[in-house]
Amino acid sequence: MAKIIIVVFLILLAVTIIFKQTPLYAITQQQIEQQKSQKQQELNRILKDIQAISSSNASVSSKLSELKKEKNKLNTLLGVMNADLKLLEDETKAQESELVGLANTYSLQQALFYVDSQKNLLVTLFEAPSLSNLLDRLLYYNVQTQSMRRQRELITIKNEAITARKALIAQEQASIQKSLSIVSQQMATLENQQATYAASLIKSYSQRNSLVSDISKLSRAAQAIINKKASSSSNPPGGVGSGSGNGGSIGGVTVPATSGAISIFVGGTLFKKTNGVVRVNSANNEVKLKGIWTTEYAGTLEFNKKSGAYAINDLPLDQYLWGLAEMPSSWPLEALKVQAVAGRTYATYKMRYGGYGKYDLVDYVQDQEYSGLSKIKGSYGSNWKSAVDSTSGMVLEYGGKTPIAYYSADNGGHSVSGTESGFGSGGYLAAKADRYLSGSVWTSYGSVNCGYWIIQGNYKNFPWCGQTLQSEGINTMARMQDYLNGAIYYGIYGKMVTTSEVSASSLKAKLSAYGKRSIQEQVGTITDIKHVYDQGGSTIVQGTKYTKYVVVTGSKGTVTLSGTAFKVSYNVRAPYYNAVYSTLYDIKKINNDNWELWTRGFGHRVGMGQYGAKGRAGIGQDYVFILKYYYNNANVVQYNIGRNVRVALTKVGSRVMKVTAKSEISIYDGGTLIKKVPANTEIRIEYN
Repeated sequence: MAKIIIVVFLILLAVTIIFKQTPLYAITQQQIEQQKSQKQQELNRILKDIQAISSSNASVSSKLSELKKEKNKLNTLLGVMNADLKLLEDETKAQESELVGLANTYSLQQALFYVDSQKNLLVTLFEAPSLSNLLDRLLYYNVQTQSMRRQRELITIKNEAITARKALIAQEQASIQKSLSIVSQQMATLENQQATYAASLIKSYSQRNSLVSDISKLSRAAQAIINKKASSSSNPPGGVGSGSGNGGSIGGVTVPATSGAISIFVGGTLFKKTNGVVRVNSANNEVKLKGIWTTEYAGTLEFNKKSGAYAINDLPLDQYLWGLAEMPSSWPLEALKVQAVAGRTYATYKMRYGGYGKYDLVDYVQDQEYSGLSKIKGSYGSNWKSAVDSTSGMVLEYGGKTPIAYYSADNGGHSVSGTESGFGSGGYLAAKADRYLSGSVWTSYGSVNCGYWIIQGNYKNFPWCGQTLQSEGINTMARMQDYLNGAIYYGIYGKMVTTSEVSASSLKAKLSAYGKRSIQEQVGTITDIKHVYDQGGSTIVQGTKYTKYVVVTGSKGTVTLSGTAFKVSYNVRAPYYNAVYSTLYDIKKINNDNWELWTRGFGHRVGMGQYGAKGRAGIGQDYVFILKYYYNNANVVQYNIGRNVRVALTKVGSRVMKVTAKSEISIYDGGTLIKKVPANTEIRIEYN
C-alpha cells in the first residue's frame, strides 16, 4: 500500500511539474511573439519612412538637376550677351574711327573751297580751263559737303542704335542676374533639404538595423524554447531550422514563399511561367533591376522562390567589391586598399564558413553595404575600382584560416576587442590604441579630432562628432534630468522605455515611488555632470577605451551612474537625430541650460576603423601595414575561393521586379537558355 501511495504521489508530482512548465513555455513564446510583432510594425514604419525619404530625396535631386541646367543656360546667355557687347563695342570704335576720317576729309574740302572762294571772280574765270570745268569744281565742293554731312548723320544714327542696343543688353543682363540669384537661392534650399534627408536616412537606417538585430535575437530566443521543448519530447517535431525557404524576412523585407510559379514577361507579354530558377544576364555584364529601388548590377540576377530572397546577384568576388559602398571613393588610395582587402576578407569568410544557404551575403550593413555598379560609376569611382583591382585576390589570413574581418566607421582612438564587444574571441580582434601624441595631447588617427562641431540646421556633417542642437533645446537641464532618470531606470530594471511610452514626468514619478530614486531627489539641483573614462579622469590618455561613469553633482550630493546606462537612455529618449554613437563619449557643460555631448567614434569599434585607416594613409602608411596593425598577427595573402559570390538583394527586391540592359539579355530557366532579348527590352519577373 505504501508503495502504491509513493507511486501515485510521484505521478501527481510529475503531472504537476508538466502542467506548471507548459504554460511557462507558452507565456514566454507569447511574449516573444508580441515583442516581435511590435518591432516588426515599427520596422515596417521605418522602411516606409526610408522609402518616402528616398523618394523625396530623388525628387529633390531631380529638381536640383533641372535647376543646374537652368543655371548653366542662364550663364550661357550671359556669355552670349557679353560677346554681343564686345562686338558692339568694336563696332562703336569702328564708327568713331570712320567719323574721324570723314571729319578730316571734310576739313580738307572746306580749306580748298575757302582758297578758291577768296580769289577774284575774273582771276577764277581766267584760271579755269573752261566754263564747264569751273561749274564742275563748284558743284563738286557742294556735293562733297552734302555727302559728308549725310555720312556723319548716318554714323550718328548708327551710334545711337548701338547705344540703345547696349542699354537693352544691360537690362537683359540684369534680368538674367536676378534669375540666377533666384535659381541659386532655390538650389541652396534644395541642397539643405538633401542634407536633411541624408541625416534622416542615417538615423532611419540605424533604427532599421537595430530593429532587425532585435527581431533576429527574439527569433533565436523563440527557437531556443522550441528546441528545449523538442529535446524533452520522445518525438521531436521535424523541419525546425531546415532552411527550406518557406518565406520569412531578411532585414525586415518579406521574402517569397515556395507556393506559386515565377512569371516571366517580355516586353509586357507573358512569355513563360516556371517553378525553376530564373537567371538573367547581359552581353555587356550590366543589368538594371527595378523593384523598391532601381540599381545597376554586374554579373547575373537570379530569381529563386526557394532561396529566401526576392533576387540574388551572382558575380565574381572583385565585381561584388566594385559595389562595396563602405568608404568614400575620394579617400586616399591606401585607405581604399585597406577597405578592399577587409571587405574581400569578410565576404570570403562568409563564403567559406558563414552564408545563408542559397546565398552568402545580404546587401546592407548586416553584412556589408552593397550598391552595385553605382559605386564605380559615381564620383571618384575609378579610384575605388583601382583599389579593388590592384589588390585582387588579397585577403587576411590568421592561424591558417580566413578570419571574419570586422570593421566600423571610427574607433574613437582605440578599438575594443572581439571579446569585449561580443564579436568573438579571435586574437586578431585585439583592442589596439589608435592615437599619437600631438604635443601633449593623445590624438586619434580618425575623424574625432573635430572638437565640438558647428551646428548646421537639425544635424551635423558627422553626427557622431557632436550631439547638441542648442536652437532646439536638445540638452537642456530638464532633458538632461530625464536622460539621467532613464539611466537610473535602466540600472534598476535592465530595460529602457521611450518618451512615447513613458513621459519625463511619469518616469520621475516611477523612480520616486521606487525609494525616491529620481535624480532630482538624489542630488537636488544639478551643478555639474562629468564623464569618467575607464582609465580614470576626464582626459584622454593613450589607452582610453570607453566612458565608464557619468558623475552627477548637485546641491544634495553626488551620484555615479554607468556610462553605458546613460548612453542607452540618451539614445532612446533624446529627440531629433541625436544619439551617442559610441561607448566613448564626453559631456561638456556650456551653461546651466545647455549641455554638449561629443561622441568619440562611430560603430562597434572592432577591427579596422575606416577613418583611422584614412588618417594613417594620409601620413604615408601603406595598406599592408595598416591592415596588420588593426588585425593583430594577421597576414595579407593571396587566396582564390574558386567560385562567384551570391548576394541577396534585400533593398530592391519586391514581388514584381523589372530588368533592362543596354545590350542583349539572356534568360535562363535552370541551366537552359530559353530566350535572348534585344537591348532595352523590359523583362518583368513576378512571384505568384
